[in-house]
Amino acid sequence: MTNDDPQLMLAGERESGTLCSKCAAEIAIGNSVARCKICGGVHHEACWQQHGSCCSYECAGSQSLAEKSASSSLTISSEELASAVPLPSSNPTPHYESTAEKDSARRWNRTSVWAFAIALLGIPLFGLITGLVAILVACIALVTHHQNRRGMGLAVAAMLLGLFDVIGWAVALSSYLGTPHTTVSLAEMALDPSALDDLPATIARAMRANVLLQVDAGLGRSAIGSGVVLKVTKDSAYILTNRHVIDQHFSDTTKNVPADLSDLARVMVMAVSQVSFPGVVEWMAPHGVDLAIVSAPLSLNDVQEAHWNEKITPRIGDEVFAIGNPHGLGWTHTSGSVSQIRRRTRGSFSYQILQTSAPINPGNSGGGLYDTSGNLLGINTLTAEKRIAEGLSFSIALETLIHLVPDRFRLASQNDKDPGKEVAP
Repeated sequence: MTNDDPQLMLAGERESGTLCSKCAAEIAIGNSVARCKICGGVHHEACWQQHGSCCSYECAGSQSLAEKSASSSLTISSEELASAVPLPSSNPTPHYESTAEKDSARRWNRTSVWAFAIALLGIPLFGLITGLVAILVACIALVTHHQNRRGMGLAVAAMLLGLFDVIGWAVALSSYLGTPHTTVSLAEMALDPSALDDLPATIARAMRANVLLQVDAGLGRSAIGSGVVLKVTKDSAYILTNRHVIDQHFSDTTKNVPADLSDLARVMVMAVSQVSFPGVVEWMAPHGVDLAIVSAPLSLNDVQEAHWNEKITPRIGDEVFAIGNPHGLGWTHTSGSVSQIRRRTRGSFSYQILQTSAPINPGNSGGGLYDTSGNLLGINTLTAEKRIAEGLSFSIALETLIHLVPDRFRLASQNDKDPGKEVAP
């Protein structure tokens, strides 16, 4: 069977309506048609006879097309090829953007920029608020971030910086508010000298044994505390105080003594005579006990030694008074009684604490607690939180100092002093 031998017939309902593969005219019922036995294509019989074979696409095939193309091949000589002029390109060479160009073309996420700016402002401004705002805005920037925008890294940096603002300001405020201090200068601490006239000798001597300590606390602040003159030599007066007055880093967890005491903050010492000199930290108590000794070039014309006697044993109910500089108000007298005698343990060391009802405030720290005869009983060190308690004050008993202080700071013949004898101020 060949493609040149079709099936001849009269068109019926099956063939009617189809298009002739040659002339594309519609075939009607009763037309004489020729059907290709290979592909089934329908032609008018005349169209088949005119072409001599099936004209459908299926039977035309790639082979017959190739044969037709080969019969009409085009030959180009080398001279024609050499003289050919290339046509101008209608499409310019495409430009492919580099990654850097694409990044530069991407727009910034404005929310990320705002978050970072707010976080930066939190450093000099009040970071507790601006830091939280920066974190919130940075979270919004991350949630709403699009891939075709820049600024994700900036949003993360803003969040971290905002967190730093909050923590840094919280620590700074806690340190500032938690440290008793006053910014009043020593020049404003003057008292009326006539107030010391006609005082009982016991109180007058305690007043003159009290000194005011001003310590540089940094950031333009000054910490105010008190001290008690234990011993006066030809060159210096040795002053007992609390360690936390002169060491701003001291806390309840501190156990060690710094190797170099000269690295501590600058200390100024003012006597009741209103003369002031720089002080030198000479000693700090071991075991984390809150005691220290400072020396200053004061003479007996400026101060007096406090009376003390290690044989005196304080008892509950004994009347006592305190001398100190509460809130910088120098040479203040307050009175009360011994409420209880307690012990405190720091590591392996235990020492005595006197609980009293004598009013104690910031600035009283390091001042003396005395009995009615003017004998030094202890060093005022702390008080209960005033918002929740009243009349709860504490002093480190003198026996603690006696056990810990080096011999070079001891007074000679302390027990020879008559505790009941009043000495003229």
